[in-house]
Amino acid sequence: MGRNKKDAAQDVLTLYNQMQEDEIIESGKEEIHATLNEIESAKEALSSVIKELTEANRTMRLTKTALMAVQKSTENIVDGICNAIVKAEQSNLKVGINDEGLAQLNERNDAAISVFKQALDEHEKRINVLFAHQQKELKRIRNIEEGAYFNGRTYAWMFGLAFISWAIILVGITIWICIKLF
Repeated sequence: MGRNKKDAAQDVLTLYNQMQEDEIIESGKEEIHATLNEIESAKEALSSVIKELTEANRTMRLTKTALMAVQKSTENIVDGICNAIVKAEQSNLKVGINDEGLAQLNERNDAAISVFKQALDEHEKRINVLFAHQQKELKRIRNIEEGAYFNGRTYAWMFGLAFISWAIILVGITIWICIKLF
């Protein structure tokens, strides 16, 4: 005939349990969507960092090539100077410098030093701007709960790149001074 009250109560209880399970599943889906959104933003931040590191790597390779060229050029300059010294020592020609020549040399030295200081100041300003930008990006990444963190090796690479940049500038300015003076 009809169903009894016990079966109806059991059906209601089963429906209630199924509704609770559906609510739990829905809340789990929302948590999963939130987590996926966080993962996506972290992925974008990581992609940005990867692009920056790729650019830094490319710059490092270019710097290495430039340093090798500077080294070869420096070796050629040193060889040329050594050859000139040997030839000068073997010649009978005596050379001296008068007060006018000394004053002119002093002027050129002062001009070279001022240009050198100006180039260093400009480079320092550029490095400070880049450093401020990098700090801003790191703070932005750190503000995201998921982010990229650099280890000591990465900082060593960044320090190495900065050192190489300064070395290139100093060698270039030194070569420029030598060329202008001689």
